[in-house]
Parts: sequence; C-alpha cells; structure tokens
Amino acid sequence: MALVPLAVDDLDRLLVVNGAPTGEQSATYWGRTQWERYGRIFESVVVTILGVIFSYSLSFAMGSFAATVLGSIFLFWSIFSPQLQAYQRNWELRGGRDLVDPWIANIDTESAFDSDDDDDESSRLGLFGALFLGRIGDVCVVEEASSPSEDEFDLEDFADYEMEADELEQWAGRPYLLRVKAEDSGGRTLQVHARMSEEYTDIVPGQPVLGVMLSTSPKFTSLAALTDLFVPDLACWIGDYPYLNRAETEQLLATDEEIWELLQAESTIKQW
Repeated sequence: MALVPLAVDDLDRLLVVNGAPTGEQSATYWGRTQWERYGRIFESVVVTILGVIFSYSLSFAMGSFAATVLGSIFLFWSIFSPQLQAYQRNWELRGGRDLVDPWIANIDTESAFDSDDDDDESSRLGLFGALFLGRIGDVCVVEEASSPSEDEFDLEDFADYEMEADELEQWAGRPYLLRVKAEDSGGRTLQVHARMSEEYTDIVPGQPVLGVMLSTSPKFTSLAALTDLFVPDLACWIGDYPYLNRAETEQLLATDEEIWELLQAESTIKQW
C-alpha cells in the first residue's frame, strides 16, 4: 500500500492551507535569488508610489477618508502583497472545497473499488487526502515544464549548479527546472517540476519520497492537487511553495513506525 488515507484532523496538521499563511509561505513572494528579490522590491516600490499618487488624485472625487484608506493599503503594499499571494496559493490548492474524511461517503471499502457511481457522488462532498509514499523513479533537468523527454538534461551535469549563476535565467529570463517522476508499488506515477536548486543535486532514482495527495475520489483514481514532496534521505523538499507543515511531516516520520516502514519499503536503494 503506497497511499495512506488521512482524516481531516491529520490533514489539518500536515497541511498549512487554512488560516493565516506562515512566514515561510509569505517569503516565497520575494523569490530565492538576489535578482528575484531585487525585482520584487522594485515592483513593490513602483506599486506603492503609483498607488499613493492615484489615491491622492482620487481624494478629490471620493473624499479624504476613502483615499486615506486606499493610500494606506498601497503604502504598506510590501507587507500586504506577500500575505495576499500566499492566501491565494493556499486557497488554490483546495479550490475552495472542504477537506473530508475518507469514510464520510459511507461507502463500503470493497464495493467502492467496483463502482464508478460512488466516485461521482463522493466528488460533491469535497477533497479526500492521502499520504503518497513512493520513490524517485526518474530525475532530470529541463528548460520548461513542457519540454519533451528528448530535451531533458542529466542531473549529474548540474553537480556544480548554483541558483545565483543560473545560465538559462541570465539569457532567457527563466531558470532551469527540476523534473521528478515519483512512482509507487501500486503503479502510480506523478510528475512534478520545481525551480532547480543546489539542494537537488544529490537526488537519485530509488530514494523514498513522501507527499500529500488530494482527490475528489475516495479511491484516489484522480488527482486534484499535490503538495511539495519530501525526500527524507536528503532532508530535501521538492517544490516551489511549502504547502506541507515541514516540522509536523518530519515528526510524523519520526514517531509513526508503520508509516516509516511503508515509506522505506518503497525505496529501491539498499540500506547497509
């Protein structure tokens, strides 16, 4: 078994998508390199200046109170914008749908695997969540998420890679992407992309990987959303945005022997 259904309480503990965004989530707004941070700072300054000027001009038509409120929003845009974008990304993971327990559909486990009608009924209830326990099936580097397999680069060629010196970003304005294909013993295959980073250079096929999968089906026959992935062998997180509560995820692996053993069983790398 490579999918472990999760109750809503467990999902709320592992996912950071309800309530206020964390500082780690808001920080993604500013980027991960010096040039990305400069770009965001420039953008915030421009929005603030133009917004304050617009608010002042608007005060003659709407009055000073409304203009002051609007001007204050623009004045503190560098504080509000990261929070708003993090709220948006958290909301998009669920698409406004509620998280529900796998057993709330009142479907018998065995019969559920034989009926497609149950999926249609359950999809209206919300999103079901499960731990995806698998392994790295393949890993490479690409220029774009849509790049075909013949345009993939070996990760070994990027052993000395540094985000600050990304050659593709320097001449094309976009960074290299890591492409990871995660698979499990049940035959499922998931492909994810993330901005290339130094911490990814030691990823190899066969390493165990964990993530949270959301689906409208209690059988998880369809994929509605997928979080960032965790590679415990490297203490490495694959993804451009931290949907997972990283401390809780690491705590789960440290305290739940059954989950840990299931994850290690997916690995094809021998432990000596």
